[in-house]
Amino acid sequence: MTILIAIKKNNRVFVGADRITTFGSGYSTDLVDGSKIVKLKHGYLATSGYTLLDNVIEHLFKSNHKLVENPFRDRSDVFTFFLELYNEMKKSYTLVDSGKETYASFYNVFLVVTAHSIYGVSSNLSVHEYDRFAAKGAGSDYALGCLYGCYDLMNDGFEIARLALEAACRYSIYCKEPLDIVEVKESDFGKRRKGSHKVRGREVSTIPKLKGTGNMIAIERGKAPAIMRLVREASNGAGKNGKVAKPTTLSKTTKRTATLSKTVKPSKSTKTKAKATKSAKPLSSTRSANSKQLVQAKKSTTKRTTKKRPK
Repeated sequence: MTILIAIKKNNRVFVGADRITTFGSGYSTDLVDGSKIVKLKHGYLATSGYTLLDNVIEHLFKSNHKLVENPFRDRSDVFTFFLELYNEMKKSYTLVDSGKETYASFYNVFLVVTAHSIYGVSSNLSVHEYDRFAAKGAGSDYALGCLYGCYDLMNDGFEIARLALEAACRYSIYCKEPLDIVEVKESDFGKRRKGSHKVRGREVSTIPKLKGTGNMIAIERGKAPAIMRLVREASNGAGKNGKVAKPTTLSKTTKRTATLSKTVKPSKSTKTKAKATKSAKPLSSTRSANSKQLVQAKKSTTKRTTKKRPK
């Protein structure tokens, strides 16, 4: 029992799942490699149903089976993958559950997600491609309702995926956190990975508890610009008498002047000193003037002494 979701929003693609695994009347959410999202060479595969199928895919992955090389370019490639998987399971994995032929049909449902496409696969191997979002598993009804309600209201695909998973966990007894969400990128694919077939580490964002909408609010589109303007003005602080102060924009020069200098009103003594400074002549200019007078006096004395006396 599970919830699987995938969403395309603003040229980004996300796939997510919960972590619950049920055992009869019990369950666990902390199994080692308990994520339900498998990373293949050219796409992510998420499954809901018998956990035995996860063992089969892991075995095929580690034995380098050609199945894991499927390019998942279109619906035909996806159908080919599951048709070959079904035939391989009938041939090599003759497993029976309580008198039922477990793999007469898969008893599992799947999402196959690439960087550009979302495919849903039913238990009878029918494949469908989804344009915006998809949900599979026990909590899919609740998740689809949330995806429909939030898709046009929110821009962040990650948050929409989280809320859809949380809606399923909140209302379905067969879904439970932690939640795993992976952003599907083109750079993730093209090479065979080593080690586990499950997503782990930085590839996945794991959310341990339900968060809900938190501080998010819904705003009517036509009123959004006016409301956002009021929010920006309020963030600048309130003015006198409780009125909202208008935002002030300062140029770089003004800001620099404001930070480097302080404007202080000059005192009376400062004004008097300034006037005295303006009226007083510089010392150098006074000395030069005196020296000029001395030179002129010497010249006049010399002229007088050089005149001839009358005979």
